[in-house]
Amino acid sequence: MNLFNKNTPAKWSNYDIIKYLDEFIELYKERPIKDNTGGMKFPHMFGLFFMLKDLKPDFVVESGIYKGQSTWLIERTLPNVNVLSLDPHLNQRKYISKSDKVKYSNLDFTEQDFFNIPKNALVFFDDHQNFYERLVFSNFFGFKHVIGEDNYPISQGDTYSFKKIFSGTGLNDTRASLKTLIKSILILSKHTLFKKLNKNFLNVIQKYDLSIQDVEKSENHFKNLNKIIETYFEFPPVFKTQYTRWGDLWDEKNYPTKEPLLTDEYIEKYKNIYQESNSYNWMCYIKLVS
Repeated sequence: MNLFNKNTPAKWSNYDIIKYLDEFIELYKERPIKDNTGGMKFPHMFGLFFMLKDLKPDFVVESGIYKGQSTWLIERTLPNVNVLSLDPHLNQRKYISKSDKVKYSNLDFTEQDFFNIPKNALVFFDDHQNFYERLVFSNFFGFKHVIGEDNYPISQGDTYSFKKIFSGTGLNDTRASLKTLIKSILILSKHTLFKKLNKNFLNVIQKYDLSIQDVEKSENHFKNLNKIIETYFEFPPVFKTQYTRWGDLWDEKNYPTKEPLLTDEYIEKYKNIYQESNSYNWMCYIKLVS
């Protein structure tokens, strides 16, 4: 596995990024959801904070809300920006914005009205969907900035991430288990029954809910995307721990990674944020050609 990088933005070196760390630490203390297991933790919250501060988009779409921590971060970082927060399961929210700048929708990203978005619009994907398709639609809708949170390495994760697209490996979704089998049978049986009882019944079943997201190997996906990508940048980890979030060694062979923002000598000073260091997931920023 190799690292891909293309036209790193000016003032996005580790030296530039680290200047924002102490400011973000103070903001992070105010987060409404202290235990955000299953959602973003410090490394990617800091990455999103930095990129929003630098890019200053005029409009932000977040696809994938979960408990609502990212919504809080976006509105605290850019209090005057309009935000569209998307999630098919809005009932999972713990934080719900009261700002008139934030609108919620349970419709998918592809079903939204993006007819007249600002030129500097940004979309943040934390939705575990096929990232190849997300980028194609982002380009079609006219988004300039794209951030992908679920940028899983080749051997990990349930999502067709950019790293998998770049490597041409496809995706073998290995979540299948007795529990997911029963869940899938129930979902499909309910859907079929409702269709039988009411021909006008309409319900879209997500592949993710059925644990079916397999993608065949393809070199063409990256070739196609590379034509519309002006910039690709992976946000570096704050610390690089010995083990990954999956419990195996964080080595360069299986997990090539940029130099961390902080070396081990700073662990004691930043011990609180060090505890969340292995939640890092190679979050990436992509600027699409105008």
